[in-house]
Amino acid sequence: MQIEVYPTCDSVKDLSGKTAIVIDVLRATSVITTALFNGAERVIPVPSVDEALNLAREFKGNALLGGERGAVKIPGFDLGNSPLEYKKELMAGKAVILTTSNGTRAIKASESAEHILIGCFLNASAVAEKALRFALSSETSCVALVCAGTLGEFSLDDAACAGLIVDSLVRNIERKKEPPELSDLAFACRELYLKHQDDLKALISHAAHYKKLLNLGFERDIDYCLQQDVIDCVPVYDKKL
Repeated sequence: MQIEVYPTCDSVKDLSGKTAIVIDVLRATSVITTALFNGAERVIPVPSVDEALNLAREFKGNALLGGERGAVKIPGFDLGNSPLEYKKELMAGKAVILTTSNGTRAIKASESAEHILIGCFLNASAVAEKALRFALSSETSCVALVCAGTLGEFSLDDAACAGLIVDSLVRNIERKKEPPELSDLAFACRELYLKHQDDLKALISHAAHYKKLLNLGFERDIDYCLQQDVIDCVPVYDKKL
């Protein structure tokens, strides 16, 4: 059983036969997980604003537009990229069309994978369990964690979350008495998480994207997104849609 980590969506190689977990802690994958947990019918990630607007027209008013550029809500959209906006009363039975600077690009970059799951701190254990089931039933037996990063650069928050998910995968694999094979970066991310697991916010406060969100007044978003294992919803990306 192999576990590998990609530091940014731009670093992703061919993922054929692999199970991918896409991570964008601050905040796209936290938004997707929250929206579906709160009753959204589906979330459709798209890379561009124009594509989101065109797709929304096809829904004829029955979909919500969500997303950001530069970490702020896109003009004319219904929602931004704050998971706290995706409340149950808004999500029930709705489709959400989402475009973000990093997370939705990372999902598209992972489309060669056999399975694509959406992960974050909120659902870390649940996504690890589901990924393991998928991977063990595939020929490659490999889980690839794809960190979105920030505008093509490494992001500390995504790496820490990858470390938590790697740790959960390792623990589950060891229960099956199968030795896991970690890539160098998977090992490093796990060690990063284990060293700082008791105060993740202190670690992630050094991240550039953390500082940007804090300056924009999104500290409540950060606190929400750093909660561990509070949601058992595991979004699965359907490439056919």
